[in-house]
Amino acid sequence: MLGFNRPRCSLKIGPRHAAWAELTRDLRGRSSCSYRVAELADGLVRSSPGELNITDPVALEARLRELIGLRKGQTRPAVLVLPDVCVRASLLELDVVPSRADEREALIRWRLERDVHCPLTEAKVVSQVLGPKTILAVVIRDQVLRQYEAVCEAAGLAPVEVDIASFRLWNLFLNAAAPQDPVAGLCLLDGGFTLLIFHEGRLAFQRIKMRSQDGFEDLANSLAYYTETHPEAVPKRLTLISDAPEPELMPRIAEKLKMEVVELTWTDLRRAGWVSVEDAVPAEALPAVASLYQ
Repeated sequence: MLGFNRPRCSLKIGPRHAAWAELTRDLRGRSSCSYRVAELADGLVRSSPGELNITDPVALEARLRELIGLRKGQTRPAVLVLPDVCVRASLLELDVVPSRADEREALIRWRLERDVHCPLTEAKVVSQVLGPKTILAVVIRDQVLRQYEAVCEAAGLAPVEVDIASFRLWNLFLNAAAPQDPVAGLCLLDGGFTLLIFHEGRLAFQRIKMRSQDGFEDLANSLAYYTETHPEAVPKRLTLISDAPEPELMPRIAEKLKMEVVELTWTDLRRAGWVSVEDAVPAEALPAVASLYQ
């Protein structure tokens, strides 16, 4: 895209933290991953799909420069990971998925405006074909994306890939069950609520919203909606990642929803083969680290 090789570093920006992850090689060519996390001032980043997210770009640039450690004039390609609630995502079922990219994008935009009532003026739409008739469409406002990219560029980074946190953790959710079993992944990061449900290795359901005061009710309502349309593929196992743990949430899910709940931790990185991570990775840094192993 910009003439760079695959990035060996990643930056995750959230409302409370920024996380920097980097792959390095020793003299024998062995890779290792290190990371750093910096707290951000209250209100400096406010995640939203429709409004500008960064209240003071100059202050955030300074904080990122301190975190990343680049000298003035240096530029590094990087993966940029944003909060889930910066985007609007939809799973679309189409009669036919057009093979031509321009026809596919036109159809996706038409369906989003008609069925999802998602305003697409001055917005970027990206999509991924998940099956013969299924497309995942993600919308981000131009002004939201430009603001994040501009701050990164000012701090010395060239974002060559942009993604959201939960999508960078897909593989870990899928590793939590046998390939044919339905499995659910719940991301409670950056003040958001993201539920992803996979069936036969494919994304079958997604919901992204701001987290309410009762995460259990958010989950119960989302699962009830999913179950109405997928009664044959109800997940029995939930993989959870949260940067603000709720001590009563896991027992409530197990008791009320009859689901096995597994909290996603650094141990899962090692189980997935990511043995080069130096030490235990906190939840706020996991998406940045995961970005380097996709």
